[in-house]
Amino acid sequence: MLAQVNFGTYGRWFPPQLSVHGGDIDYLIDIVHYFMLLLFVAWGSFFVYALFKFRQREGHKASYHLVKGKISKLAEALVIAFEFLVLVAFSMPVWATYKNDPPTSADRVEVRCVGQQFEWLFHYPGPDGKFGPRNASLITTSNPLGLDEAAPDSADDIQLINEFHIPTGRDIYVRITSKDVIHSFSIPTMRVKQDAIPGMEIPVWFKVKEGATSHAMKFEMTRDYGIDELNWYKLRHHVAVDDYRDKSGQVIFAKGNDLGSTYVDGQKRIDQLRAAGVASVKLEPRAPLEVVCAQLCGNSHFKMKAQMIVHTSSEYEEWVKEKSKPQADVEFEGF
Repeated sequence: MLAQVNFGTYGRWFPPQLSVHGGDIDYLIDIVHYFMLLLFVAWGSFFVYALFKFRQREGHKASYHLVKGKISKLAEALVIAFEFLVLVAFSMPVWATYKNDPPTSADRVEVRCVGQQFEWLFHYPGPDGKFGPRNASLITTSNPLGLDEAAPDSADDIQLINEFHIPTGRDIYVRITSKDVIHSFSIPTMRVKQDAIPGMEIPVWFKVKEGATSHAMKFEMTRDYGIDELNWYKLRHHVAVDDYRDKSGQVIFAKGNDLGSTYVDGQKRIDQLRAAGVASVKLEPRAPLEVVCAQLCGNSHFKMKAQMIVHTSSEYEEWVKEKSKPQADVEFEGF
C-alpha cells in the first residue's frame, strides 16, 4: 500500500504532513503567518498614508514634538498581547508536548542515526532489542559505525546507509549524533528537525499516521526524457538518477539534483545539457518521504539524503526478522 501523496504539494507550499504531532506545528505556523500578514497590510497601509499625508508641500511645516496619540499605543499593546498569547497558549504547549514527554521504552522503536559527510547511517538493535556496543577504534570502511561484531548483542543488529525503515502507529525514538561536522536531521513530511552534533547524542521522537506507508516510494515511473522533452513546469519535482557531464568531464547535472528552482534556472540547465551533447536524461520523482540534512555541511551537502520507508507495524516486524542475520553473514547495506 502506497501513501497517497500529491507531488504538487511538495514544491511551493508545505510538504505533505504525515506525523501525529505535525498538525499542531502547521497550525501554529499558519497563525504566525496570518498575524504577520495582518501586520504587514496594516503597517504598510499606514506607511503609505503617512508618506502622502505628511509629504512636503507649501503651507505645511514639520512638527518636532513626539506623537502622543492613543491609537498607536493601543495598537502596540494589542500586538504585544497577541504575541504573548501565541507564545503561552500555542507555542509552549506544542513544544512541551513534543519535547517534554518522551515515549516509554516499552513499545517504542529505537534507532541510532549517525550523520557523516555525506550520508546517514542507521543502526537498529534487532529482535533482541539490545544495541551492540560501538567503539570508535573499530570504525573502518566496511564498519562505519564501529560496531563490536564479537559482542553477543551485535549478532542481530541491522546497519543501513541512507535507508530509514519505520512503522506506522508506533513511537519512533531516534538517537542522533555525528561523526564529523554538525549536520541537521530533518524529515519535512514528519515536521521533525534536530541538529546532529559530534560528541553528543540527542533524541527526537515522532509517530507516523496510520495508513501513511510506502515500500518503494516511487509514485511515478523513472524513465529517460529526451533533451527536447525536458520541461521545467512538468518536471521540476523530478531529480537526476545519474551524473551528467560536459565534454571536459565536469558535472553539470548531478545525481539527486532537480532542473532548478525557477524557470530561468531550468532553461539554463537544459541549454547546458544540450550544448554538452546529452541526448536524454533519466529522471525520477523526488520522494517526499526522505531524511535530508538541513545544515550546510560541505560541498556535497545537497546529496545527503536518506530514503525513508514506512511499513505497517506487522510488516516492520517481518522486515526486522528478515534483516537480522548473524553479523558475519551481513554485508553493510549501501556497499
